[in-house]
Amino acid sequence: MGIKANKYFIGNTEITATAAEINKLSGLTASTAELNKLSGLTAVATEINRGALKKATGNLAAVDTGGGIFSWANPESGDILIEHVALVVTTKTSAACTVDVGTTSVSATTPSDNLIDGKDINAAIGTFTNIESAGTNGKLMQRLAAGKWVTASVASGASAGLVGAYEIYYHVL
Repeated sequence: MGIKANKYFIGNTEITATAAEINKLSGLTASTAELNKLSGLTAVATEINRGALKKATGNLAAVDTGGGIFSWANPESGDILIEHVALVVTTKTSAACTVDVGTTSVSATTPSDNLIDGKDINAAIGTFTNIESAGTNGKLMQRLAAGKWVTASVASGASAGLVGAYEIYYHVL
């Protein structure tokens, strides 16, 4: 440890903590996870670290009823955290069509838009996720109870001609 112009260094790193802040650490027995929670990170970040990222996939369908594009049930014995959902559109719809994707506890045919809200799948082929295509109501992550669903449904237009796949990335909580 060295002193240069009233500043303290360990190696080449300046110590910026005050004496009072350093004294608070004396005798501290908190774990890294507990410190992360105290620093403002949420419990969600801690929960994500508990389980490996899992991936579920399936084909998109050109069906215009609730859950008709796809419907997937949480296969785990407990809650999961949906990290992101991707629609991989390899053939766009033959007419105007927007799709909603979301979690629901009601049924496999219940539309929801809390992951992707109103994504135009007639404009272009591509991979569309709730990270870059969330829309108005879409969120980055959603908790989903065991046996409950992620559904993709036509929000407007018709899905005729649609070909592609879905990918759901999640952690077991």
